[in-house]
Amino acid sequence: MSQLNLVNKSFCLHQLFESNYLKLLRLIPQLHCIQSSSITAQLCNKPALKLSVIEKTTHTLTIQLTFCSDNGETELIDTDSSHNIRIYLDTKSAEVMTTPTNLLTISGKNYPKAALDAKWPDNYLLDKWLSHCLNQGYELLETSHDQPIPA
Repeated sequence: MSQLNLVNKSFCLHQLFESNYLKLLRLIPQLHCIQSSSITAQLCNKPALKLSVIEKTTHTLTIQLTFCSDNGETELIDTDSSHNIRIYLDTKSAEVMTTPTNLLTISGKNYPKAALDAKWPDNYLLDKWLSHCLNQGYELLETSHDQPIPA
């Protein structure tokens, strides 16, 4: 398989962040005014999709999306690690928040390129996964019985 070699990786990554935001906005129509700490969407014969709010500020929202199995156990989107999604409400972008251990050891002039290289796969996966959820018909809507976010 050939490797994607982008001319302007920073610009393309920002485009991916914007695409992720637009897909999350379609998946979570009440994105800007979420009051609950968690929301679950259930489709027939499909695992439930659960949104958990990790942190909420004026301009950002950090969430985690998980699948819930039939027995109620949660399964992360990416089973290798726990990815939180940071949504920037003011700039209308969303990215996977990761801290790969190999980035912690990189310093100097190689850091920016390594950081871009590390962010690309997780955010590309999120983009494709959100498309899949939308194609399946998932939609996360708040209901009156959802738990409010603690103040």
